[in-house]
Amino acid sequence: MGSTSVVANLACVLKKSDANVIAIDLDAKSDLGLQFGLPWKSTKGWSNEGNFEDALVHFHQDSDGVIFLPFGDNKADQNEIISTINNCEKLDCPQNTWFLFDCPSYIYLERFPLKPNDIVIELINCDAICHSLIYKRLQKLKSSESNWKHYFLVNRYNSASVLEFDLFSLWQSTLPLMAPFFINSDEVIKESTAYRNVALNCAPYSIANDDFETLAGWLVSKAAL
Repeated sequence: MGSTSVVANLACVLKKSDANVIAIDLDAKSDLGLQFGLPWKSTKGWSNEGNFEDALVHFHQDSDGVIFLPFGDNKADQNEIISTINNCEKLDCPQNTWFLFDCPSYIYLERFPLKPNDIVIELINCDAICHSLIYKRLQKLKSSESNWKHYFLVNRYNSASVLEFDLFSLWQSTLPLMAPFFINSDEVIKESTAYRNVALNCAPYSIANDDFETLAGWLVSKAAL
């Protein structure tokens, strides 16, 4: 779905607006570090350590000032992932720090230790499969005691596709929790990833960068509610 590139680009845009940002990779693919310029040979992360205190040595800072923690190349079960999230609360950082978690899709959302101030962004594509998944997710949210802020965000939107246009228009008019904008499909995302960087640095005047700035501003407004 492209969650890793969204997290990396969002982190960079927030940091450019003078926000404190820490990005945590919770996905075993461990691709988040590559977006921030981490060398290929650097494969270690929090999953390689037995406790969170030892994992502190794996925090890095990219050229934009974003602090990030890679997943690593070791296996980690759901309990270890949840423990890593909880341990992030122990970090000594300013109160207004944004914590961005690149979450794996194979863990049920309800398993994450979500709180009322947390914002869940669930990425979707404009296709029939996601159309079905959205309705299933909405049914689960209605039956669960969810108290976090939950939104669906269309990623890799192709404005030239009639089907995608029709689906997005349908979702906007009939579904709750839809973000009022989308992240366009833009070649600069692929190009920046190839250079182990983000869209803002590779193409600051691109459509993708405008989209992520819109996302950042929208999230700041939602966090203030």
